[in-house]
Amino acid sequence: MPRLPRTTPISRLTLEMAEVVRKQLEHLRDQTHADSLAEVIRRSLAVYDLLRKAIAEGGKVILETEEGERELILPEFAPRE
Repeated sequence: MPRLPRTTPISRLTLEMAEVVRKQLEHLRDQTHADSLAEVIRRSLAVYDLLRKAIAEGGKVILETEEGERELILPEFAPRE
């Protein structure tokens, strides 16, 4: 996801997180060649929202390995019954 145009209103957010979470964000930034930790968070939010919407509409999230094995992923944001 590209950076927002400078004409888009922005707001700052200060987060308190465990050091292990920050290290995980930094690792993801390095692995994905993201410009910043904020970029990792924006990308993560986009994926989370996509999955949440798909599940809310009755879709399923399935992880398929290279060998063709499939596993149903039941994320914690799935609608509760």
